[in-house]
Amino acid sequence: MAADLHRMLYATDLSTVSKYGIRYAIQYASDHNASLIVFHVINQRSLAFSRIFPDFFNNAPGHNITKQKVNFALRQLERLLLEISKTQLYEHPEQHHTVEYLVVHYGKIAEEIAQKAHRWGCERIILGPRRKRFLGRIFLPSVARMVRRRSNAPVHIIKQPKRAKL
Repeated sequence: MAADLHRMLYATDLSTVSKYGIRYAIQYASDHNASLIVFHVINQRSLAFSRIFPDFFNNAPGHNITKQKVNFALRQLERLLLEISKTQLYEHPEQHHTVEYLVVHYGKIAEEIAQKAHRWGCERIILGPRRKRFLGRIFLPSVARMVRRRSNAPVHIIKQPKRAKL
């Protein structure tokens, strides 16, 4: 029997493999009788780039780019959860109320994940699968490593199987 936890945070990058990750996170939280917060962080660098080059994104200078990106990410999360509810949650109705919140913030990704998990009382952080190219693994610091360094909560990193059914 798995130990009961109260709340977990699943951080996703909304990539194509995130569908597999959220399925896993819902099952994992359900197995531990925990609620799940599905969380996405918009990188502050992408927001800065959008503000510097508003014409590149077809935005008027006064348009609120941050609000637009947050709303788009929330719609993506809702769409992802709707797709999953048609399959996994239909087959396992006990998991229907596992997801407590869908949350989108912007800032430094690893810092936001660690800070929000602590603030919201999450007893575990689940990070979704992410495939990096060879050079990215060598030269760029991993978000997972940075979250593990910054957080007191255990960090569970989902590894995508080679042939994940998306």
